[in-house]
Amino acid sequence: MTDAVAAHAVPGRILVVDDTPANIQTLAATLKTAGYQVLAATNGQQALEVMDRVRPDLILLDIMMPVMNGYEACAHIKANPAWRDIPVIFLTAKTETADLVKAFELGAVDYVSKPFNAHELLARVQTHLTMNQLRLGLAEQARELARVNEIVRNAFGRYVSEEVVTSILETPEGLEIGGEERELTILMSDLRGFTALTEHLPPHEVISALNLYLEAMVEVIYRFDGTIDEIIGDAILVMFGAPVARQDHAERAVACAIAMQGAMVGVNEQLQGRGGPVLEMGIGVHTGRVIVGNIGSERRTKYAAVGSNVNLAGRIESFTAGGQLLVSESTRDAVEAPLEVPQTFSVQPKGAARSLTLYEVTGIGAPYHLSLPVSEAALPLLHAPLAVQCLLLDEKAVGRVPHEGLLLGCSLRDGELATGAPLAVFDNIKLLVPATVGGGPSGEIYGKVTRPGAGDTPPARVRFTSMSPELRSWLQQQRPA
Repeated sequence: MTDAVAAHAVPGRILVVDDTPANIQTLAATLKTAGYQVLAATNGQQALEVMDRVRPDLILLDIMMPVMNGYEACAHIKANPAWRDIPVIFLTAKTETADLVKAFELGAVDYVSKPFNAHELLARVQTHLTMNQLRLGLAEQARELARVNEIVRNAFGRYVSEEVVTSILETPEGLEIGGEERELTILMSDLRGFTALTEHLPPHEVISALNLYLEAMVEVIYRFDGTIDEIIGDAILVMFGAPVARQDHAERAVACAIAMQGAMVGVNEQLQGRGGPVLEMGIGVHTGRVIVGNIGSERRTKYAAVGSNVNLAGRIESFTAGGQLLVSESTRDAVEAPLEVPQTFSVQPKGAARSLTLYEVTGIGAPYHLSLPVSEAALPLLHAPLAVQCLLLDEKAVGRVPHEGLLLGCSLRDGELATGAPLAVFDNIKLLVPATVGGGPSGEIYGKVTRPGAGDTPPARVRFTSMSPELRSWLQQQRPA
């Protein structure tokens, strides 16, 4: 743990729930070094028994456990008025979008993937404890306000633009608990390689970069009248067409996505000005019918969309590379403005009953006139091809058989790769870079294939998603001036 984390850590009592004693021991050691008091349980039922005796300030909850799993335990916690305000962070190896959406629907505030990074874990714990303290203080003041304004602030104040808030205040009956089925457009965005990036940065720089990114994205989302359903770590789930119905919700979502990618240029300029990292974001957009409305009780309400089409938006986003926007066929059909669509793909997402056609969108015409930032069409060749080993990634698992390859050219975010392995669009790969005689550092590069390739003609195009700063800097030096 760094001195920065220790200096700013919010005191608190943390309940760790995991069925593996070694995991509990590692987590307890990490948390105690930051000054937190640690409680432990080996399953969901035992966790509820511990909470009957001692109320924790935050819960780190595994999912796959005997007796009572993490989902069941979270449901019990959020159903109890005495516990529902306790932040729950899922600590799990289950990182599929559907699993994460389910976790947040149950009331979790965040998730950390296993194996966890100690700096990232402490930063997230500290952030949610601080946010919970602030929330409790604001709730005390909110009791003095009028009922309608209080509900609007709690349910919508941090999620929608001022225009939407004004509309809701004029029709307060729309805030009643309950929901309706409605056609919406769902936007899901996520940073590429951000978790791996956190391993190279101290926690305060991670939080600073994340806050700068989120501040810029939220401003763009409000500009297009999007409603933020969730901010899930470095991912954002946005709906268009609710709570205020709009006929052009699909157009607004696509225009918003392009504007968000454009705003990343300014975000990265600020980050690099501080000596920080370069961030990239993928965005998926889907239009379909969902259940939308206020979920909760009279005391605690959350406005959200649920249903398979929400999950599908997340699946579409998972196919994107950094800087890319993919939309479903239903979204493309619902957009009346002209779209720039350079590529079309057929994919089979997990859990989907049929294959989907996805459209890469790079621009939208009148009345928006927006285009994605222009990337290099041809990549500068390296002084000499760099020998690498290429491994295919299957979901989160790394392929066992490496293939020899040559990195022929590269930019800050793309590379051209010649390898004997047949590479298809959307393949996730890992490149092992050995140390070179000329002083080049060894390291790993993660990427997503954006142009297929097999052998050395033509080379595959790869969008880099994660690379150490040392390796990135050295690669740029190998390009001709």
